[in-house]
Formats: sequence, structure tokens, C-alpha cells
Amino acid sequence: MLFAIGTKVQFRYTGESGVVTALLDEGMLQVRLDNDPDMEIPAFEEDLISEGEAGLTAAKPKSVPNNKPSPPPKRELKASYHILKPKGLQLAFEPMPGRDGTVSQYNGWLINDTPLEFLFELDLYTGTRDIFTADGKLPAVSAQELGILRSDDLNDLPEVFFSVQRVSTEGAELLRESVIRIRPKQFFNNLQTVPVVNFPAYRFLLLGFDEISGQTTPAKEDLAEYTRQNIRTPRHRATGNSAPFKAFNVEEFASFEPEIDLHIEKLIRGFARLDKGEILRIQMFHFQGFLDKAIRLGVPRVFVIHGVGEGKLRETIAARLREHPQVARFKNEFHHKYGYGATEVIFR
Repeated sequence: MLFAIGTKVQFRYTGESGVVTALLDEGMLQVRLDNDPDMEIPAFEEDLISEGEAGLTAAKPKSVPNNKPSPPPKRELKASYHILKPKGLQLAFEPMPGRDGTVSQYNGWLINDTPLEFLFELDLYTGTRDIFTADGKLPAVSAQELGILRSDDLNDLPEVFFSVQRVSTEGAELLRESVIRIRPKQFFNNLQTVPVVNFPAYRFLLLGFDEISGQTTPAKEDLAEYTRQNIRTPRHRATGNSAPFKAFNVEEFASFEPEIDLHIEKLIRGFARLDKGEILRIQMFHFQGFLDKAIRLGVPRVFVIHGVGEGKLRETIAARLREHPQVARFKNEFHHKYGYGATEVIFR
């Protein structure tokens, strides 16, 4: 179906409605949302239906076609016994043999064999794709299914970004973060029977129980020493030409806002008299300063808010990020807070 500018449309799977404002490349359209006129987002033609069709399907705006069944829900398991010596938070990969007995994929699990609850975010990825992501609450002595790792992914040296907050009666405590690179030889040397799920799997320790249970908020006079001991290291391996990693200013890190809004009205006054080229130069100047500071402080990830618009600023930022040696990856995907108007940057 061909849509023209000004056509009233409805998103096939969410039921949201809007108006086509531009025809993009590769079968995509730009749609201004009715419930948020300031928001324009790109969409594939096949994900939209016209106003006439929408009237026929309005009763079931979120229905999924029969030829695209919903994936089974992720499993969550709880141990029915007490674990005497908890190991901590672990990432495990369960071998999934095919009919011929060979293993070409592994089912990922996040294991918590401690008596504590956590809020977590986990992202497994390679340089070319996201393998799986998950976040939420991880109950005490439980396991949560994450997704599938393919054998071929191991050749691309996947990395795991993991952040966690311990949940207590006083709320969520200090955020901890770590990054682990998985190498094939290391992977296949870690086959163990994993607690809670009780089956053999390739296991990686994300955060040990001794470190978790001894984790307390430091007194102010010890804050600098605490940070030096606990801050994450850079996500790249040091080489002979690498500069040594230095502990950053603790107060500066604590006050750093991991997002920047590059809309010109947020950056300077009197922008109305500037042409597009001057505006772009100012935006990129602020972007570069923000990027340099985030890297200097050791921040693991940031969001760069550029809006949708014509896409020139987004493309210029992407070109700069592709060339930056400290950027592990970046993505411009739909985000519940920013829509398609921001790029997430993850550092090495």
C-alpha cells in the first residue's frame, strides 16, 4: 500500500494514530503522533494501516497476526531449598542440543543464589548485534531466563554489560556495574552444575556474594578511597601504548548528568539569527565536550538527545561515534523516554 503525505494512519500493533508527514527511504514513512504532536517517528509501511482500514481493526489495535505468534514468556525459577554457601550473581549458558546431539545455541540464565533481592540491567552484545537484553527485579534465590546465544556469536567475542542495585528496606542501594568479555576458550572451560536451576551450564560470576554482602555506603571521608577500589575499569584491554587509567574526581562523577540535549534552544540564546551550518557546529561543539567528559570520568553509557527532524545532526553524531576508539557501540532505537530522538552511546 502506498501512503501519501497527510494520510491518517494507525500503527498496526500499538493502536496509536497519526499523520504521515514525510516519505523516507527504504519503505519508511515519518509519522506525527496524534497524542503527542511534537513527536515525529519513522515507521515501516507494513507496520501502518490507513484510516479506512483502522476503522475495521479499531476494536483490536494490539492484536498480533496469526502468522506471527507471540514468543513464549521468559521463565523464572525459584529454589526450593536453602543454599548454604551462596556464590553470588551469575550468568549461565545452558547447552541446547539439536536432534543430532550437536549444540549450536545456548539458553542464557541470570542466577541469584543469595538471600538478597536486586534490581538489574543486563546487555549481551557483539560489535555487530545485540544478542539479548533484560532488566527488572531479581528475587532472592532465583533464576531468570534471558535469551539465546548462538555458537557463532562466540567468534565475535561477546561482551556483557551488567549493572545491579541491592534492594533493602531502605530502598535500592549503591549501583554496581561490570563489563565481561566472553572468549570461546574461557567459555568452554566453565561447565559446572549451576545452583537454583540444577543443570550443567557454562557459568560466569558477575558479582561475588562476599562483595555483595559486605557492600555498604561509605562514610564521606572514605568516599574517594571507596571509589578508587570499586569503580569499573575501562572496557578495553590495556596495551603498551595505552595511557594508565586514573581515578576520576568523585564529586564530579556523582554530579555528572549522563545525557545532553542538543536542541539549539537548550544550548544558547539568540539562535534565531544563525544559519543551519552554524547551529550544527555549535551542537557538535557541545556534543564533543560532553563526550570527552563522559570518557574522562569513566561513565559507562550516555544518551545524546538530538531529536528526529531532518536527521542531519543524528547522522553527524553517528559518523563521529563510528570513528571514536573509546566507543564500543551506539544505537538509535525507540526508547520509552526519548522515542527515536536520542542515541545511546556505550563506551569501552
